[in-house]
Amino acid sequence: MSESPKEKELPRSSCGLETTKSREGIERVKAFLESYKDSKNPDWMTNIIPYLSLVSYSSSPPHPSITFKFTVQPIHCNNLNTLHGGCASTILDSCTTLVLHLISKPGFWQYASVSRTVNVTYIRPIPVGTTTHVKCSILHAGRNLCSLRGEMRSVTEDGQEGLLLVVCEHGKANINPPAEKL
Repeated sequence: MSESPKEKELPRSSCGLETTKSREGIERVKAFLESYKDSKNPDWMTNIIPYLSLVSYSSSPPHPSITFKFTVQPIHCNNLNTLHGGCASTILDSCTTLVLHLISKPGFWQYASVSRTVNVTYIRPIPVGTTTHVKCSILHAGRNLCSLRGEMRSVTEDGQEGLLLVVCEHGKANINPPAEKL
């Protein structure tokens, strides 16, 4: 019986939330996005995050929100030159997770936590070169579970929002240790 070859261990990415622990709120989101600029690490998000930028945010209850801008590149597309569904899902998963940093504090959504459900509905194809707004909001955040919403809309050349392209409902489970154990 032959042994299976060992997988080559890839270097751990220096990108992402690990490098932003000391930041809070929108500053943590900005630091997360910045950590991917010019990254050469083989991270899942390396080909997505550099094309995201912050447009606006609101930390105000009852539904804190962030809007990002994303322009579809050929690397994000399927054989039809439209945004691949898996890529759209990944963008919405990541962006809806980032909005949690607007409310996080020790013991309360301090870490990115884990996804329980990601329900994505694709309404229209998104051709390469299309600029979109990715609007994400917190619908509810309890001690252990939260419900997030995301949508992608086209953006016209003059910056006006256009058609709804993709919507997402994202449920997450909090994995934080209790604050007294931090």
